Amino acid sequence: MDTIVSIDNIIKKFDKNYALNGITLNIPEGSICGLVGPNGAGKTTLLRIISALQKADSGQIKINASVYSALIEKPALLYELNASENITQQLILYGLEDKHNPKEFLDYVGLVDGRNKKVKYLSLGMKQKLAIAMMLVGNPEFIILDEPMNGLDPQGVIDLRNIILKLHNEGVTFIISSHLLHELEKIATDFIFINHGDIISTMTSDEFADINKGHIQLEIDDSDSFKKAMADLKMDYVQVDDYKMNLFSNIAITDLIVKLNDYGCTVRKCFNIEPDLEEFFIRLIGDNDE
Repeated sequence: MDTIVSIDNIIKKFDKNYALNGITLNIPEGSICGLVGPNGAGKTTLLRIISALQKADSGQIKINASVYSALIEKPALLYELNASENITQQLILYGLEDKHNPKEFLDYVGLVDGRNKKVKYLSLGMKQKLAIAMMLVGNPEFIILDEPMNGLDPQGVIDLRNIILKLHNEGVTFIISSHLLHELEKIATDFIFINHGDIISTMTSDEFADINKGHIQLEIDDSDSFKKAMADLKMDYVQVDDYKMNLFSNIAITDLIVKLNDYGCTVRKCFNIEPDLEEFFIRLIGDNDE
């Protein structure tokens, strides 16, 4: 896969503290990269440097895109103008005012009904939609979003997610930081984990699924018969306590209950446990801090 952004040994200090400590990273073209890290990890600093809003102390960044856009922290909107007028101003900046109608960009993000409202009267979700619409004026190949879902209501989050996926399907590459890890998990094709200014892990969503497989948690009445069944069936498990077991297998729960019953082991409780990105992140950060 081609690389749309190459980051080589980026260092950024504030006073004597390293915000970024030699970041080296490649962002694949056509990906949605989720940037994950705790507060103060260096996420926003990295995104600001990628988007040329801030200078690194050393290192290099190469962006293989003719046009890219960034939404860092608050969107830069003209609050006394309405939505259409904000798009018009953006078209003028790109010299495209005679080639496009603001309505086409507002239509794309589902904001055409609010086109005549002044920005100061728009909801937070509508402002985010407008900001995305303005970013689309230059037809960007790469978009940088810093906490775009912060403060949005559930419908606003869904709307923004759908816009991102729609653009991604049309070939736009994204890097997105978000504290809403359950939402990031729904859209990201790749993950970048950062802590204390260092990249501590990178992986694709498929790799994340492989190393973060779920398990079956059981409560049984006889651990001896359970262990014999596991040995014969060649299944991996972890004993949590005398009667609680975590089983790592793709076997269907109904089939498992029947097989254990054949060994004289009764299952009292049984359910699937599916670890999510948030749990994985907490474990990863914990390991990194030790």
